[in-house]
Amino acid sequence: MRSTLLTIISCLIISMSSSFAQISPCSELFISEYIEGWGNNKAIEIYNPTNSSISLSDYRIERYSNGATSAQSNQKVDLSGTLQANSVVVVVIDKQDPDGVDFEAPVWDELAEAADLWVCPVYEENNAMYFNGNDAIVLRKISTNTPVDIFGKIGEDPGATGWAEMTQNHTLIRKPSVTSGDIDALNEYLVVDEWDGILWSNDSLNYTLDNVFLNLGSHTCDCGNTKVEELTQELDLQVFPNPVSSEIVSLRSQLNMLEVVFYNLAGQQIFRNSLNRSQVANIQLNDLVSGLYLIEVRFENGARISQRVVFN
Repeated sequence: MRSTLLTIISCLIISMSSSFAQISPCSELFISEYIEGWGNNKAIEIYNPTNSSISLSDYRIERYSNGATSAQSNQKVDLSGTLQANSVVVVVIDKQDPDGVDFEAPVWDELAEAADLWVCPVYEENNAMYFNGNDAIVLRKISTNTPVDIFGKIGEDPGATGWAEMTQNHTLIRKPSVTSGDIDALNEYLVVDEWDGILWSNDSLNYTLDNVFLNLGSHTCDCGNTKVEELTQELDLQVFPNPVSSEIVSLRSQLNMLEVVFYNLAGQQIFRNSLNRSQVANIQLNDLVSGLYLIEVRFENGARISQRVVFN
């Protein structure tokens, strides 16, 4: 009995430790774009940040539905083909019948034109790509049985509108500063930390088509223009005071800063300001609602860093 208990504890420790593991920058595939749109307009774009081609047959997409802690066999879809270096593959639900209606309605032409890999044509057989905003998505490497990227939080149902009200009826694009997947299955999932969002707007169909599919087929990432050594070095950025009790927040760095952007937790940009290659800056924000915000600073060497700041 004691031996069995020790074995269980050891397994739990190994499982917990793996959830906090890190992937080296620019070394593994990750999700670069997420589309959860109207009808069957759903897509996952996967980016290869390395300098070598990678076989997709060693990867699968898994859907963890409505707060589930595991994915069923028909919620996992294996990928195929080869993904070239510094390139993307766009995975789309295989709904192409122009006469299809309701659940069989075809994806829009703009998405079909961007598709590289069609999967899951029959819901009952495989519904891995039928996510609806409150499902966690895992990109898993089959040979090692380990996640290389996690979208959302496994085991948490954020409600109908999704995490930060940004994962339903949105196109989300990974920030250029993200150079590897998020594999911490237990962390709080703050979309704005790593994603820029585009709302599927009811105001104008033309506006929607011009924006929600615009970035599919390519991805801008610091891996493509910055050496890995530069990305892994610790950027010296100080944000103070934090929490902020006045209307002024100060930034200080040993590197030249080009620009600062403030986002709220809904992913909305609320402030942008040029820093003119300065190493010290005082930012005044008037009438800011108390709460948690994300600031992103872009540096002269091409690097970016994000930090959370609390305004009281």
